[in-house]
Amino acid sequence: MSSDETVGRRARGRRTNVSPAEFRRFLRQVGVGTLVPGAGLISAGRKKLGWTVLVAFVLLAAGAVVAVVRSGRSGLVDAGTDTDTLNLITAGLAAVAVAWLLTALVSLYLLQPRGLRGPQRLLSALVVVVVASLVVSPLSLGSRYAYTQRDLIGSVFADDDQPSLTIPDSSDEDPWAGQQRVNVLILGSDAGPGRDETRTDTVMVASINTETGDTALFSLPRNLLNLPMPPNTPLAEAYPDGWEGPEEDAYYWLSAVYRFVPYEFPEFFEGIPDPGAEAAKLIVGEALGLDISYYVMVNLRGFQYLVDAFGGIDIDVPYRIPIGTKEQWGRCTEPSGWIEPGKNQHLDGYRALWFARARCGPGPVSDDYERMRRQRCVIGAITEQANPTTLLRRYQQLASAAENTMSTDITQSRLSDFAELALKVQESGGLRSLPFTNDIIEYHNPDYDVIREYVQESLDPAATPPAEEEPTGEPADDPTGAEEPPATEEPADPPTGEEEPPATEEPADPPTGEEEPPAEGEEEPPAEGEEEPPAEGETPGGTETPNDADGAVNVDDVC
Repeated sequence: MSSDETVGRRARGRRTNVSPAEFRRFLRQVGVGTLVPGAGLISAGRKKLGWTVLVAFVLLAAGAVVAVVRSGRSGLVDAGTDTDTLNLITAGLAAVAVAWLLTALVSLYLLQPRGLRGPQRLLSALVVVVVASLVVSPLSLGSRYAYTQRDLIGSVFADDDQPSLTIPDSSDEDPWAGQQRVNVLILGSDAGPGRDETRTDTVMVASINTETGDTALFSLPRNLLNLPMPPNTPLAEAYPDGWEGPEEDAYYWLSAVYRFVPYEFPEFFEGIPDPGAEAAKLIVGEALGLDISYYVMVNLRGFQYLVDAFGGIDIDVPYRIPIGTKEQWGRCTEPSGWIEPGKNQHLDGYRALWFARARCGPGPVSDDYERMRRQRCVIGAITEQANPTTLLRRYQQLASAAENTMSTDITQSRLSDFAELALKVQESGGLRSLPFTNDIIEYHNPDYDVIREYVQESLDPAATPPAEEEPTGEPADDPTGAEEPPATEEPADPPTGEEEPPATEEPADPPTGEEEPPAEGEEEPPAEGEEEPPAEGETPGGTETPNDADGAVNVDDVC
């Protein structure tokens, strides 16, 4: 081989640098090929394959849009609450994301001109990553949401074949079994570290109109006595005059029904996954004159994580509320901090928990009825802030909090019906509530006929309002005054050998050395530079709290 041939071969084998114009054109082709699947293959000369990929993706996207439009809100709710559909969505979105990214990488490889330097290769790869993230990230996020939703449904909601004494038979044509209203028991439990048993210190019933979403919320005091038993049951045979016992014996309080009624009647509740909740549904339903079909129980110690998942709540604080107090030796321990009064205060989960649960402190803090009012204000605040934007933006946190905080006997097959009902509640524009305070009843000797009249009048405001009772006794008889029943009045557990913690135990907070609030009956001085908090019984802004004897009112009018 001559020397001229050798030089020519070496010259042909050398790689020349890509011109700036050629490199810019290459980057444009890579970007478009990543954003539009198949376009890069067409630019690289693989026209048949490229057009096939492009048409396939266009048809897939058009089919998804048509399916969403034709399904409407009802269809989307069904899809989001059906585990089989969610499995399909999870796999489908993940597959589309992988196919899209793979097409972009193949296009990048085929479009590369000879002579690219290292930095140019790195820049072209970065373009693919950035452009692909605009499409692949939403697809991956949607797949993750669908997977999380499927796990949430399986963890929180009941199996369809779960036995129950209260859930009515229903069908797809009539999911509410002919009921104009569906009634759901809401329980706030104190389960947590250091407690072997559960007390339900918060007892509410949400009665929801299945056509309009109109909702009435009824709250009952935790120490309500003489609870009526459902007729034609062993419970009524054993307690014909109600769940009756000494006033000071917390064994007969409403808060103890969850624990002790199933213990006394194990055969009646045999096979029921949560016999305490089933007993509470039956007995509270009898007290209110309602058929309560379902329950939702929230662990109040985990409630703060649910509020944090929402990003906190905005609520009016009517008076100073201590954080971290509990009753010891007849007085309140030192608070670790205070929730200061004021309108539209933003509370994180920890402070919202103490706003709802605090019951040892100055003035109205120690009043159980005031605590009931604060709790319904918290529910109202959560309901108002549970808009679709917040739910979507914080879905992962909310799903995780709900999975670790909530339990219910709402079945998976009825979940889509409840989801649509929840949308109606949001659209109805109001949540009315009625706490059964000492404006209406005496906790130790309640007139359940009067309670049922108030319930019916609240559900049908056009009906004749119930006759008002005579005043319910002197303030000294109020069970929810400054002093809680001593811990020794809490009933002993069934004979298991385990010791029950005191009834007044609250989430513990270490003392911080702050000045202890004054003893009850003494006036709490305002902090330096603050306005004096509203007097007891007043609400933020100086407006007067509506009298509960007037019946159910909109939560916004109270809070």
